[in-house]
Amino acid sequence: MEVIQDKMKVSIAYTLREGKRILEEVPASQPFVYIHGYNNIIPGLEDALAGRHLGEKFTVNIPANLGYGEYREDLVLKVPKEELRDVGELWIGMELEMFQDNDIREFQLPDTAEEFVNDLNLDDDEEQSDGIYIIKEILEDAVIVDGNHPFAGKNLTFNVEVVDIVDASFTEQESGFPDEDDYDGFDNYDSYDNRLGGDNFDSNERRWR
Repeated sequence: MEVIQDKMKVSIAYTLREGKRILEEVPASQPFVYIHGYNNIIPGLEDALAGRHLGEKFTVNIPANLGYGEYREDLVLKVPKEELRDVGELWIGMELEMFQDNDIREFQLPDTAEEFVNDLNLDDDEEQSDGIYIIKEILEDAVIVDGNHPFAGKNLTFNVEVVDIVDASFTEQESGFPDEDDYDGFDNYDSYDNRLGGDNFDSNERRWR
């Protein structure tokens, strides 16, 4: 019987809840795919999946510190619009990538969905991090941006079904990510919510997902 272990490519369907509120649903017809053992999904979920069998269904409660991290007030920034002059049009929910070198700070649009995920500010110990920031409020001369993952600070419940377990290919074992031909997950990340990202995510990884 197929069992989830390191270097296996795993497909799961799940419903993600905070209390009774559904935050995200991934159906078995379009499962979430990852390579087990590479810390590319949130640690609480990866730990819960280890040793599970094909077709198994289970529920796991994951505290914030084993999920998307605690909410960090230091990642909420007030940015003068002058710093965003090269970005162009601004709107609530817009995703910006910040680079900081010494005292110079620059914002730009993420080039790809993969870049967006890799640069999420998850569990970063630095006082202020390069990474992805979401515009939360637009003021007269500035905008308020937030570098926290939308699920940061939340205690979550996953209802999971293991849909498929196969050996990862050589390239998948080398990279830690599903091959593009087999996994078009990045195409599904237009919504910022879709993130199972794990520790490789802190500018870090789209840690992954």
